[in-house]
Amino acid sequence: MASKKRQNKKNSGAGNPAKAAQRGRSVHKIQAEQSIDALRGQYVTWVAAQVPSFSPADAAQAAEIQLDVIRTIGGEYAQTAGNSNLFALEPETFGQALADFLVNLPDNVAPEPIFSTWLDFFSFAEENTLWQGPAENLEELREMIEEALEGFAEGDAELCTLLRGTELFQSVKSFALALGDGILSNDMTDAASSTRDKVFSAMDINPQDIAQDEPAPLRFNYIWNAAMMSVVTTTETSIVRDEEAFAAFVDGEQADSAQLLFEMAVACVQAHLNPTMDSSLRDEAHYLVVRNLLVTASTGREGDLDGLRRNVGAKIYDAVLPEATQALASLAGFGLLQRKGDNYSIDERLVPVISAGISEVEAFFEEAV
Repeated sequence: MASKKRQNKKNSGAGNPAKAAQRGRSVHKIQAEQSIDALRGQYVTWVAAQVPSFSPADAAQAAEIQLDVIRTIGGEYAQTAGNSNLFALEPETFGQALADFLVNLPDNVAPEPIFSTWLDFFSFAEENTLWQGPAENLEELREMIEEALEGFAEGDAELCTLLRGTELFQSVKSFALALGDGILSNDMTDAASSTRDKVFSAMDINPQDIAQDEPAPLRFNYIWNAAMMSVVTTTETSIVRDEEAFAAFVDGEQADSAQLLFEMAVACVQAHLNPTMDSSLRDEAHYLVVRNLLVTASTGREGDLDGLRRNVGAKIYDAVLPEATQALASLAGFGLLQRKGDNYSIDERLVPVISAGISEVEAFFEEAV
């Protein structure tokens, strides 16, 4: 029966480059993708040889991830170049295809592994005598990737220095350290209460100001969210510090350190945009007003607050505006905005952080509809 189904579909165009091309994918792109698919077994073997500590499953997984990257970017290159041979890449066209891919990369995805993947692929091609283009082209491609890696490494180091200089970093670090060996979620003993008080104090929150039957202070939410996305994790019974992540968080200038610090800052922005992580009309109004104020801080141009007031309703807008203004003041206090009097601005190096936070919360409300 299965073979009959395949026969019945033989003219559908699936697997037929000429027919698939009519639906928007060029013959060259399809052929390039198929050539990468045909390499999977050979590439898994090569990856396993490069990292002897890998199990067969580890090697297969690593190879799969890398080949997916090669397949995606290689397919776009082939479509642009009109040439499906990925073992004779033309450097300028490849550089454009790579740049186009990186432009659309989500802010929370580090580009360095993509560069490393291509360097590995070039080594694989050379060692297996698969490269068919001029040797100087292969050298130029390698130099292009290595220079890009160096540039991103410098950017990572700068981001680490910048974010470690914020009050947010100090607050998250203090919170993580105050956890000690961890806190049991359901432990109500005096010893556990003492540890909790230490944690609150480390977050610059007076434990005496926290009532058990009331929501936690907003400052707690901001720091908690930032820590949970970077160096703190929970189990079924406890809240603990992620030691490996914490080591990279407090020291180092590589991609993993920069990514943790970036996630910390983005999570803090998210918490300011939607502190309750709920999707009520009021919560969305709060997000929209804070977003509007952040856009003003970024561009220097006043947003259409009157139009926003009409859209969300005057009563809700008037209620959330003071809270939104306080949220901006809080972001400035954490070092993610700059403040001069009543005016705010954003360090251009932190614009990706703010943008990523806005995008995450926007997606949250879109999915909640």
